[in-house]
Amino acid sequence: MNKWKPKYWIVPVILVVAITLAVRSGVFAFGKNEAKTVDSGLSVKVVEAGYVDAVPSLMFNGSVEGKTAAAVSAKIAGRIEQVLVEEGQAVKVGDPLIKLEAVELANSVRQAGDAVGKAQINYELALNDYNRYQRLFDKGAISEQQLDNIRAKLKTAEADVSSAQATQSSAEQQYGYGIISSPVDGVVANKNATIGQVVSPGAALMVVQDINQVFAVINVEQKDLGRVKVGQKANVTVDAYPDKIFDGTVETINPEAGSASRMFKTKIRIDNEDAGLKPGMFAKVELTTGASVSVLTVPQSAVVQKQGIYYVFTAENGKAVRHQIEIGEVTGSTIAIKSGLEPGAQVIITGTSRIKDGDAVRVTS
Repeated sequence: MNKWKPKYWIVPVILVVAITLAVRSGVFAFGKNEAKTVDSGLSVKVVEAGYVDAVPSLMFNGSVEGKTAAAVSAKIAGRIEQVLVEEGQAVKVGDPLIKLEAVELANSVRQAGDAVGKAQINYELALNDYNRYQRLFDKGAISEQQLDNIRAKLKTAEADVSSAQATQSSAEQQYGYGIISSPVDGVVANKNATIGQVVSPGAALMVVQDINQVFAVINVEQKDLGRVKVGQKANVTVDAYPDKIFDGTVETINPEAGSASRMFKTKIRIDNEDAGLKPGMFAKVELTTGASVSVLTVPQSAVVQKQGIYYVFTAENGKAVRHQIEIGEVTGSTIAIKSGLEPGAQVIITGTSRIKDGDAVRVTS
C-alpha cells in the first residue's frame, strides 16, 4: 500500500489564496481610509454672493424726548394741602396742579389791604389839610414855612400809600404762589408731590411735558456728520410698536461735539398727536443718505472679524478659501462688500469661527 504524499500543486494554491485575501484586505482598508477622508470634511452651508438694490443709509440708536419738559416747583416754602393732578393727565398752561396751605398768606393779604386803607385815609386827611393851608397862605394868613410843613406831611402820606400798595401787591403775589400752576400745555409726569409734604422754593415736584411733538435724539460721529443735514427725512422705530415706522425730520444738529463723546447731538422731530411715543423710550433711527444703488452683499453670518480685519470663506473644490474683504454698510441681516469678493462666489455662512484657510469642507443644502 502506497503512503500518502503531499501534492506539489497544493502550495501554489495556498499562496494564491493568501495573496487574494491580503489584496482584498488592503482594498477594504484603502476604501475605509478614503471614506474616512471624505467624511472628515466640515459640513457647511453656502449662499451665492450677489448684487441687490439698496438705499444708502445711516443707522443710529437714540431715545425719545418731549418737545418741552417744564419742571414744576414751588416759589415759596409751604405745606401741600392738595395735589390736583395725576401722572399722565393732560393739562393746559395755567391749570392748577398743587395747592399749598394758605391761611397765613390770606391773612397777610388782608392785613396788607387794611394797611392800604389806613394809608389812603391819612393821605386824604393830609390832602385836605394842604388844600386848607394853601387857601390861608393865599390870603396871607399863614407863613410859607407853615405851608411847607403841611406839604411835607402830604408827601409823606402819599409815600405811605404807595408803600402800603406795594406790600399789598407782594402779599397778593405770595398768596397766588400758593396755587402752583402748569407753565405749559402738556402731560404730567414724574409726580413726587404728596399731601402734607413741606416743600422748599425750587424743589421739583413734577414735570409737565409737551408730547404732541417729540424728538428722537441721536449722537452722530464726526465721520458721518457730512451725510446728515437739517431737513433730512428719517424713519424711526421703537420696540413698543415693532411694525410701525414713524416719519421724522432732522431739526437741529448741535454745532459743537460733546466734550466726552466727541459726537454731535442731533434731534429728529416726530409728530406725536396720538401720544404713542413717550419720553424715555429707546428708538432706532434710519437716515436715508442717497439714491438707490446696486451693491454686492453677503449675510452677516458669513463675515468674520479679527483684529480689525474682515474676511469670508468660500467653498471651492471641496476646500475653504479665505478672502480678505472691505465691508460697507450693514442693512438688516446683510453686509455690503466693497472689495475682495466676486459676485457668484459660494460664501460659507455656517461654522465660520471653526474654519481655517484650506480646510476640507462639504456643502450641504
